Amino acid sequence: MSQVPPARLLADCGGLIEKLGISLPSAFFGGESFDRWSRPLAPIGNLIAALPAGIALFLVVDRQRLAEAERWLATLPLAVSVTLVPLDMPEGARQSPWMQDLLHVRDLAGNHLSGGEILSRPGTAVGPALARSLGWEAVSVTVELDGGNQLVGENFRIVGAASLERNGLSSPPPESAAPADLGLLETLDDRPVHLFGYRAAGGTRLHQPGFHVDQFVSVTGLSRNARPLLLVAEPRLEGGGESRLVEQARSQLDASAVSLERQGFAVIRNPVPFAVTPDSGKRLARLYNNVLLENVVRKGREKPLVWLPHFGDVEALSAYDEANRHLWQDLGFEVIGVSGWSHLASRNGALRCSAKVLQRLKTGSSSSLPDGATAV
Repeated sequence: MSQVPPARLLADCGGLIEKLGISLPSAFFGGESFDRWSRPLAPIGNLIAALPAGIALFLVVDRQRLAEAERWLATLPLAVSVTLVPLDMPEGARQSPWMQDLLHVRDLAGNHLSGGEILSRPGTAVGPALARSLGWEAVSVTVELDGGNQLVGENFRIVGAASLERNGLSSPPPESAAPADLGLLETLDDRPVHLFGYRAAGGTRLHQPGFHVDQFVSVTGLSRNARPLLLVAEPRLEGGGESRLVEQARSQLDASAVSLERQGFAVIRNPVPFAVTPDSGKRLARLYNNVLLENVVRKGREKPLVWLPHFGDVEALSAYDEANRHLWQDLGFEVIGVSGWSHLASRNGALRCSAKVLQRLKTGSSSSLPDGATAV
């Protein structure tokens, strides 16, 4: 009798996206006043409209906003099927738009069972509501790991160094690629865990650039020279002048990229501008690494798809839209540019942050890859 493989977290690469979850807070429907620099429904609507037929969308909405959500959906050119998931929020609680952080998805297909299970922290509402709608099991976990601070590859996981302290773990010694004991972080999945971070000169503590690893790192589902291929952001100063913030970010991400290479990854750098957001006045990165992707080809397409956030429709950043689009095209992808993410730039989130892949289908033809790259 063959051994049943363990349940595993759903990877950020691989098969076709079959089910996708998005969370829409009540505030997005006008509970707050928004100006032209802060219209959060704009990029979400553009993403939904860019999804091809064959994807089932599960839209989590506060029960009192269901009618407004239906009217808004009616204004979009939809190819996908949409299921509205009513959410009963505790009084005074605010629903987060960052679906990626609210839960983890474990794929049960490897266990010859249907569907999956939703893992979320005790007391959260979105995970159990989504599990009920899907007919899946809701599992309570105590590990402190936002979905945005983890990237899952076919045979690896990358976790941001900040999650070590949140789970009572210390930094590994400098000569080690990763700590031997990752405690609760290892209970979610059996893939080996690699850490995203850097050490200050002469220091022993591992620091993390930014809040979450998915701000600055993308998995590709490809390999180069038998190493999993990653995209790591290369900060650029936008708007002229000097910025100590950008110089520090560049130094930190340079060191973090070297660390990932030492841990066995191949790394390509992609240009990421740091620009002032008009609504907050802060200089922040535009998160071009915050993507969704597939590694097999959908029927009627010639290449696998990557959904890439764009900012040039609102800000003078179209050159960066184009540069990042060409980079993914050179890797063998058909790029679906999704505009409007400037509206959420001051909230440090973008496309992957707002969506959670719930299920993938491993069907379709294999992708055509550039020289030196293979699918993993």
